Amino acid sequence: MLTDSQRGEIRQIIVEMIAEVDEEVVAMKEQTQPVAPDSSIGRLSRMDNLVNKETVQLALDEAMKRRNRLREKLGRIDEADFGRCPMCQEMIPMERLRVAPDRGVCVKCLNNAKASKR
Repeated sequence: MLTDSQRGEIRQIIVEMIAEVDEEVVAMKEQTQPVAPDSSIGRLSRMDNLVNKETVQLALDEAMKRRNRLREKLGRIDEADFGRCPMCQEMIPMERLRVAPDRGVCVKCLNNAKASKR
């Protein structure tokens, strides 16, 4: 089980990560604005812009999913089982929680899940 100090540390990390993702989302939303068809940028440049827009849109979608996971974890941080892997029921190491608090599973279970998909 996490101590109050550890919960406070993870809470602060999550809050900072949410702020970073919020900044990324704002920047990416600006990059996904429609390209005006009457813009005088040429056909190939327009195609490049459309491809880049799609790439940024995918990254934006992933950033928004991450922000939602972070917010969900922040809302659950005071629960008794926070920091426990739901697959193996072992405590997730603090190092893992510091780096990826939104993931919610230990590295061993994550690797086992990836191996079983192959």
